[in-house]
Amino acid sequence: MNALSYCLLALGKPGDTIAIESPCYPGILQLAVSLGLKVLELPTHPVTGMELAALKAAIPKIDLCLLVPNFNTPLGSCMPDEHKKEVVALLSSHNIPLIEDDVYGDLYFGTQRPKCCKAFDKEGNVIWCSSISKTIAPGYRVGWVAPGKYKEKLLKLKLVHSISSTSIVHEAVANFLKTGRYENHLRHLRRTLQDNYQQYVHAIAQFFPEGTKTTRPQGGLALWVEFNKGIDTAELYDMAIKHRISIAPGRMFTLQDQFENCMRLCIGLPWSEELRFKLKKLGGFAKMI
Repeated sequence: MNALSYCLLALGKPGDTIAIESPCYPGILQLAVSLGLKVLELPTHPVTGMELAALKAAIPKIDLCLLVPNFNTPLGSCMPDEHKKEVVALLSSHNIPLIEDDVYGDLYFGTQRPKCCKAFDKEGNVIWCSSISKTIAPGYRVGWVAPGKYKEKLLKLKLVHSISSTSIVHEAVANFLKTGRYENHLRHLRRTLQDNYQQYVHAIAQFFPEGTKTTRPQGGLALWVEFNKGIDTAELYDMAIKHRISIAPGRMFTLQDQFENCMRLCIGLPWSEELRFKLKKLGGFAKMI
């Protein structure tokens, strides 16, 4: 989030319009609004990511674009390489900066890591941001930016806002990455997350109301659940939290009046019988609404 904040400060100004995926991670929405940016939410396919036709139509209206193309939260969509290449070329041709949040890119379930938009960047117009917050531990607060042609702006902001980073923590993380143990850790983590996903989907099919739909992410930490229209997940949240069950209602992921019958579940918790029991209770609450 610190990296994204610097990027938006460097490239945007109050009143500018930023295009984002919808639904979108609430932290990104809050950050954009806090900086005085106008947010344009563009429809996003649960498999292939932001719809290209919508982005093309929005070009005359936008000054910035921020994407989470690999396993975004809450949908878990992953933009195909040909779409990434097209997005990069389109935005570059109109001199619209693309901020790429790739924090989930290493959490793929398949055999190969998906490419970043940055891989197709020939003009330095893509600012690639990532972190070990979702792969090692959030508490280290270590992230990075590949700034492209905006390097000097970002360096100046970094100096003004924080002078320097916590170098000791950075050294510790860097040493871990250099040993090769990080890749071993990721292989185990990816297997665990894929197993978790399958357990979640099985429990939802077994315990949730008839007609419930879920996304089929191929990586990441998020599972998007869509109920029939009559079920309000804000009401479901109120019921569940009394039993120490936490969900993220769909309306958290938008600034518009939508996604009331949706919610995000995090598949990052270790699977257990207790978790299965809580999903069973959650499904029971949903059937009561």
